[in-house]
Parts: sequence; C-alpha cells; structure tokens
Amino acid sequence: MKLHLNCLTPPTTRQSIAFVLIAAIIFCFCLIGILSRPLTFLAIFWPANAVLLSLFLRFPNLSNAGGWLGAFTGYMLADLLTGNHFQLTLFLTFANLINTIISLFFMRYFQVNYHNYNKGFTFLTMIAIIAGGGCLASATFAIFTVPYIPNTFMTTNRLFIDFGMWWITEIMNALIMLPLILSMPTLLEIKNSFRNRRPRALLLNKFFPAIAVALCVLLTSIFTGPGAILYPLAALIWAALSYQLFTLAVINAVVILATYYNLNNFYLADSSVAYLSTAISVRIGLTMLILAPLILCVISRNRHDLFKEVLYLANHDSLTHAMNRRYFFEQGEKYLNSHTELTFSIIMLDIDHFKRLNDQHGHYIGDVVLQRFSDIVRDNLREDDLFARIGGEEFVILLSNIQAEDAHNIAERIRNVVEITPIKVDNTNELFITVSIGINHQNLPDAPNLQYLINQADQALYQAKQTGRNQVVLALA
Repeated sequence: MKLHLNCLTPPTTRQSIAFVLIAAIIFCFCLIGILSRPLTFLAIFWPANAVLLSLFLRFPNLSNAGGWLGAFTGYMLADLLTGNHFQLTLFLTFANLINTIISLFFMRYFQVNYHNYNKGFTFLTMIAIIAGGGCLASATFAIFTVPYIPNTFMTTNRLFIDFGMWWITEIMNALIMLPLILSMPTLLEIKNSFRNRRPRALLLNKFFPAIAVALCVLLTSIFTGPGAILYPLAALIWAALSYQLFTLAVINAVVILATYYNLNNFYLADSSVAYLSTAISVRIGLTMLILAPLILCVISRNRHDLFKEVLYLANHDSLTHAMNRRYFFEQGEKYLNSHTELTFSIIMLDIDHFKRLNDQHGHYIGDVVLQRFSDIVRDNLREDDLFARIGGEEFVILLSNIQAEDAHNIAERIRNVVEITPIKVDNTNELFITVSIGINHQNLPDAPNLQYLINQADQALYQAKQTGRNQVVLALA
C-alpha cells in the first residue's frame, strides 16, 4: 500500500487526489456506520473516524486541504443521501472531524511515530492519546450540540448515556481499525514474502488458533447473553501468541463485530430500555476484549524480535555481519554430518597487506575496508553458502553442493571484483585492495573433519601469499 504523492507532484494535483480518495473512503465507511445504527440510537459501529485518523497517520501526504475537504464531503454526503437533515448532519460532521483533528494534534505534539506502534509503549501511548484526546473531545462536543438541534436522535434526558456510548464506541472503533490499517503490509512486503517463502509442508497447527476463535464466535451466536463477551478470550490470547499483528487485527475485528452484533440483538429483542442500560458496559467489555490480545501480541512480537536480534548478535561478527567462528563451525559440522554423496568447497580468504593498510590509514579505514570486503563477498555467494570472519582479516566460505570448477570460478570472481572495486576513504579519496584465496574441494561422505579441511585450505592460502598474493590456489588432494 503506497500512495505516490511525492514532492514533484503539483500541489493542486496532490490535493485533488487526496480529496477524491478520502471523500470516497469516508463516504463508504460512513454508510457502513449508518447501516449499523439501530432504531434511533447511536451507531453500533462507526469506523469512519478511526479510518480517517489511520490514513492521515500512515499517509501524511493525504493530510492536506484536499484531504480534509474530502473527509468533510464524505461525511456530509453519506448522511444527507440517507435522509438526514442538513443542520444535524453538519454538527455530526464537525463532531467526527474533531476526533481526528485532536488526535493528530497530540500525536504530533508528543512526536508519536506510528511506525513504532509495535515497540515499547508506543501503541499504548497512541491509544491513550486517542481515548483521552480525540474521542473525548468528539463525545463532549456532540452532547453539547447535537441534542439541541432540530430533528436530532439524541435527547437531553440521556446525555450521560449518549456521552458514554459515543466515547467508548469511538475508542472501540479505533482499537478495531487502527491496528488493521497501520500494520497492513505493503504490496512490496507481500511480494517479498512470497518471493522469499521456502517450499514446505502445510502446517495445520498454524490454523488451530483461528479455528478455535471461529468456534468461540459461533458459540456467541448460539448461547447469546452477558457471558458471551468472554467466550473468545482464551482463543484470542492463543491467536495473539501465534500470529503477526495484522493477522490478529483481522481476527479481532471479526470477533468483536460478531460478538457486538449478537449482544445488541439480544438486548434489543428484550427492550430499548434493556439495550440502553447495558450498552455502555457491553462496549467497555468489548473494548477490553480487543485491547488485551493486541497488547499481548505487541509484547510477544517485541520479545520474539529481541530474541532474534540477540541470537543474531551471538552468531555474527558485529563489524562485518559475517558469521563468527563458533557459529560457522557449528553450521559447517551440521552440514557435513547431514549430507552424503555431495561435493563442497572450503575457501579461505585473506586481505593482502592489511596490517600496512591499518598503519597507513588508521583502524577506522581498516574497519571500512573489512565491511566493504564482506559486502563484496556476500554479493557473489549463493543464499545457502556459509561465510564467516575467523580472524582479523581472515575469512572462510563453505560452498555447498558445488563442483570444483564452479567453486574456482566463484573464488576468481570474488578476487577480481575486490581488485577492481574502489573503497571510499572520504569524499575525495579512494583506495584499492586485493585478496589471496585458498580452496579445498572435497567429496562427501569421505571428507575429514571441518578443522582439517580448513587447515588444508589455509595451506593453499599460504601458498597464494608466498607466490605473489592476489591469486587463487587450489589445495593438493
């Protein structure tokens, strides 16, 4: 999901595009809300405000004069075309827009970045701002204006109830729509996930949390009553620990709307008094039901990402991001023990005259050289090849399932690219390096242990150094 409204697009064009997009989207979501409005009460589900806020957060280039005018137009048209009166529609539109205006103001005032919604307390901060800012302001404006307008559906006899229903429903709508839109993957991310997905058997246990949620939702429609609000809780917790935030947000939305619909029908079937007397408590309960799995999912994802980061740092060199010695030996031995009747190659690499380079240019430039060298090597390897830094300027590669000639070609290509690629020292100066390479080619399952194979490749590397450097030498069988 990406909107191409960059700085090269003329301002009038940007505003026109924003107007059309926002007007159409808000109009459609307003119709959904209007259709959910029971009798003469407030809407059960009014997603338009949360959608508008989410779009302006995710796509700031839509938040221009055209976008705001489009939002105003969408709100007005939806109400007027469904038979509402102009003055009432106007004040309802202002109440809706106040939600987004106040929420955006405080988001920007406190410099809350939606991109970090899944880090630390950012998500809770966003919800607190929306609940205590935009939703509260919107509900307050509504009860002080809408009940006093001709043809209104709100009365002064139930101001507290209408205020509570408006406020908590706006919070609930935000909890449903905000995670959906903010965590929605872009088209590029979807393409990359399909491109990088490795073929594997379909694991049915991945669907078990979603199936459990579906069964609990079915129960709420069969055994409807006050307790139905808790039916999906355990299944939602399971889903929160199993899925990414976007997937959970989709499940959350379906569960809440289905439960909400069943409970409202249950109380409306009794009487309008029963509906009004329970509406606020039901919506508060559903809000808590949404919030708990979302927070749990964010915490779970944070811990998962932190674990991956710590594991990566434990297994890789922090400067070059190549494998460290321990992890290379662990993965290399695993490869040798789990494969038979395959050929592979061990390649040792050593940057020529690296100590002299460090003495002449300093250790910072030496680090830059090591980083750039590692990038070059990685760019010339296959995805499954192992690459590690095992010493200061010494590196090792394990090329799996490869013929000797192909391994030699890869080593020569690396040597050649390293030789001709300039490394920028600063804005004006560049330097060139060379690398010496030793190769040991072997067959499985008769290959000796990994350390012995590396020693042989190291002997070939030593020979390359002794005979002039900047060359590839194959170890003798």
